[in-house]
Amino acid sequence: MKKSKLFAPFLMLLAGAVTSFMMYHFKYTMNQTLIIVSIVLFGFYLAGFFIQKKVTSFIDQIREAEENEGEVIEKEGPGAGEEEAVLESTKKEADDRA
Repeated sequence: MKKSKLFAPFLMLLAGAVTSFMMYHFKYTMNQTLIIVSIVLFGFYLAGFFIQKKVTSFIDQIREAEENEGEVIEKEGPGAGEEEAVLESTKKEADDRA
């Protein structure tokens, strides 16, 4: 789960690196580069943050569904009620004999 928290910063840094290289290649001035890279970093951090939240909630929903599915199978397993009835009858027989 810790790795999923790093998605937004990595996306932001990757976008910043690509933008910086593009600004250098096209020979932008330092002031233009600073403004554009700042806007790109902020925008991609927000985008990464929202994507990270959606992915995290999706993973949590899957885990919750798996846990609930496991509980339902245990409670409604075939023959589960029969085994309990057999155990109760054997306990009653043992008590009657004693």
